[in-house]
Amino acid sequence: MPAPIESIRDHLKSKLREAGPARYEAIAQETGVAVSFIRKFVYGSRENPRVETVQPLLKLFAAVDRGDRNLPAPLPKTLQQSA
Repeated sequence: MPAPIESIRDHLKSKLREAGPARYEAIAQETGVAVSFIRKFVYGSRENPRVETVQPLLKLFAAVDRGDRNLPAPLPKTLQQSA
């Protein structure tokens, strides 16, 4: 039996968890997606986001998977927003 297909939501959560919380600020800056959304999404309080919200994140991770780019480096603590 073939393996079940991972949902887009689960795929994106997995990619964000792999990137790690230290990179969430940099990912937010690069994609234009609010860091508060990223945290809420990863930790489960935003289960059904809009396509417009997740599309920039999906594009970033697709480029990383293709080897076209690297994940952004974590921002220095002085540039990170307070949580």
